[in-house]
Amino acid sequence: MSLDVNGVIFYNAILAYSCGSMRNPPDRYLSTLQQHFPAAPAFTVDVHSGWTSTPEAQNAPPATTNQAAQNIAFQRWFRFKEAFSPSFVTAAIETLGFQPSHVIDPFGGSGTTGITCQLLGIDATTIEVNPFLADVIRAKTTHCKEETLIKAARSFRHGLARTKADLEVLAHLPATFIESEDKQRWIFSRSFGERLSQYLKCIRQIQDPAVQRLFRVALGAILVECSNVYVNGKGRRYRRRWEETQANSERLDFRFHDQFKTVFEDVHRFAARPDARIDVVHGDSRLAMRRLEREADLIVFSPPYPNSFDYTDIYNVELWTLGYLSSSQDNAQLRRSTLHSHVQIQRIAERPLNISPTLQIVLKGLRKKRDELWDANIPEMVLGYFRDLERVLEESFRLITSRGKVLMVVGDSRYAGILVDVPTVLVELGRAIGFNKAQIYEVRKMRASAQQGGSHHLRECIVELAR
Repeated sequence: MSLDVNGVIFYNAILAYSCGSMRNPPDRYLSTLQQHFPAAPAFTVDVHSGWTSTPEAQNAPPATTNQAAQNIAFQRWFRFKEAFSPSFVTAAIETLGFQPSHVIDPFGGSGTTGITCQLLGIDATTIEVNPFLADVIRAKTTHCKEETLIKAARSFRHGLARTKADLEVLAHLPATFIESEDKQRWIFSRSFGERLSQYLKCIRQIQDPAVQRLFRVALGAILVECSNVYVNGKGRRYRRRWEETQANSERLDFRFHDQFKTVFEDVHRFAARPDARIDVVHGDSRLAMRRLEREADLIVFSPPYPNSFDYTDIYNVELWTLGYLSSSQDNAQLRRSTLHSHVQIQRIAERPLNISPTLQIVLKGLRKKRDELWDANIPEMVLGYFRDLERVLEESFRLITSRGKVLMVVGDSRYAGILVDVPTVLVELGRAIGFNKAQIYEVRKMRASAQQGGSHHLRECIVELAR
């Protein structure tokens, strides 16, 4: 189905939607947003017991994951499995007992903290090392006028009709991306690639940076589902019988039409959202935190877990196709900017400046079993991981107000039978830095990798630190 078949062109659908439904007035936007939140988060906040499970949500996905929130406003712009839900952010704010003036998220991900704070009228700063995800956050939190988007959609549609396909636009992509006679596998069919080149050329011609970004994010959101691969925590895998089910140009048109309409619906519905200041910093949080000066009442984040997954590889398709990466050097530089949570590149791992007795025991055990590890560099990866987070905690201590708190969602790992007790190590490092109050709340059990038996014996926890 193309954009022109039977008169189905996306700017007309958008125009009909905006004329046929009433925008939420300013005093109703919060109640509308609340209707989109998961109905039964897996924990609630109690003054005495802190984060506690709710009986009615025993079988519900916890709010520390995005499983129950992927179809709510703004979250549905991009499927981001590793995110926590908006209800976690609102619950974190509730634990303060007052309205924060500023919130910081050092690992912005898909922007849950930023967009939720904006909808609550709270200033926020979010840091994200992945340039595509940084643009996802900016797209969600930047106000775009509906009339501007309708005009841009009309212009974009006419531009597609006039623009010739040119695979040279995709010449920077790795060899496995576009179909050709000399390849056995490829991510996109040739017809899809040709239509994709038209989309990319037209997006680049959009003059308004905010509108261009929104179109690029909408395109990025559908790339993997229109490809011959799927992505999980282990990286990229080819679909079964992918040769028989390849997406073509019509599939691209159909899915972009749907995705852009979804984006427009949320922009329209929340057009009256507050004008809270949301600063999006693209960069390495270990360094970017040093440049922040404004204090925060809440610092909330979920860093990559030390599970050896390369999260830049998970978003490889979007990063390359949309032009955020154009060479192997770009890819290596991005990987070096991430935490020591994987062993895909060789890096020097520094030791934490403060002492953690638990970490010392973990490292001793890992080094003793180095020959049994699937990668001999895992002990150094774990060491570097905690030095990285120690840097983040040092800056968090500098920036947090006297009545504020730091909340982290973290998960354990296990290698060769050695448990990496992440929450306990972070509490020990936090206390050494100066946080006098520290609590650990277990949220759920996670399934370990197949090489560790695949059973649910790893914890996901909330670590709470305060002065």
